[in-house]
Amino acid sequence: MAEHTPFVLPAGNGQKVCVGGGAGFIGSHIAKRLKENGYKVTVVDWKKNEFMENDEFCDEFILDDLRKLEVACKACEGCTQVYNLAADMGGMGFIVSNESVLAFNNTAISMNMLEAARRNKVKDFFYASS
Repeated sequence: MAEHTPFVLPAGNGQKVCVGGGAGFIGSHIAKRLKENGYKVTVVDWKKNEFMENDEFCDEFILDDLRKLEVACKACEGCTQVYNLAADMGGMGFIVSNESVLAFNNTAISMNMLEAARRNKVKDFFYASS
């Protein structure tokens, strides 16, 4: 059996990164870890984090809607990496009764983040989905 090597996050050395959906549970913890490791973190989300103050998990917080391309482009300016965890979601009752709206919104968010990363010549793009 191969020996386990723990993951070590490289030092950020001030590199700017963007975390879409960074006010959510997973996104805010990724953003916090990046910030603690020396990255300059921009978070963009359409809701505020209920459990952490902005300065605990990011350097810049953009409260706006990633379904708008100009918002995604602004958030990705100067970034070397983009982590996209943004999504329109809810409980099962909401999801089942709003499938087409959610599909449209989540496709728009994903396409805008990809296009914003392309326009800003972002080196690395991480996409998460369920």
